[in-house]
Amino acid sequence: MLYTITNAGFTNGRPVAIGANTINLLNRVTHTYTLANFTTETSPVYSDPEGDALSYIKVLSIPASGSLELSGVPVIVDQIIISGNISAGNLKYVSDDTNPAYSEAFTFDIADVGSQSLSGLATGIMTMTVAAVVNSPVSCAGDNTIAKNYGVSHVFTSANFTSETTPIYADPDGDAAYALKILTLPADGDLFFNGVLASVNQEILMTEIDAGLFTYVPDPVIITVQSLPWTFALSDTGNPTTFISTCV
Repeated sequence: MLYTITNAGFTNGRPVAIGANTINLLNRVTHTYTLANFTTETSPVYSDPEGDALSYIKVLSIPASGSLELSGVPVIVDQIIISGNISAGNLKYVSDDTNPAYSEAFTFDIADVGSQSLSGLATGIMTMTVAAVVNSPVSCAGDNTIAKNYGVSHVFTSANFTSETTPIYADPDGDAAYALKILTLPADGDLFFNGVLASVNQEILMTEIDAGLFTYVPDPVIITVQSLPWTFALSDTGNPTTFISTCV
């Protein structure tokens, strides 16, 4: 009599645990994913019966805000991303350039190198918590020299305080200049706003300056050559109440 034993052989198991991860980001920042983001940093951590490493992930949903990108191209639902692309730094999340803080997530599944099979679990969730934009004040308010003939008044323009200064006006966020604040007055002659003598600490909008409402009227009694400095500070549209008088 013949007795036969059939050995079915070894079957490599698929992953048995895939977890969630939350990544905190500053606004206007791109995050480059690592393999650890999907394995050792999740809760619960990635687990496979044979201890096999991650082979690839499958993106099951994409975030509604920001952009999940592979080598600069937006990722689509059900896209497969191999571990080599992740370890090479090709998988990135680009946050939205928005003012309020927000939180977005995408879901994923993982296949291991032994079975090359997805876990089938619905516990892979990658959440990006993005901080609100912090708008910076003016970074540079420069100097300007305006040459005038005797007795000639000057009607200021916003360019006199921004693009024509040395160095020129600058703002980290690219915001336009919003208002000017008078810090000191010239020793001779007068500054006028809308026909009224201007004063120290007076604030004047750039739109009002461009409307021709801000002028310098020289003292006709003085006939010698004069240099008459006065100082000012600028604010920007993102920080309209914060005035800066230097370059930092």
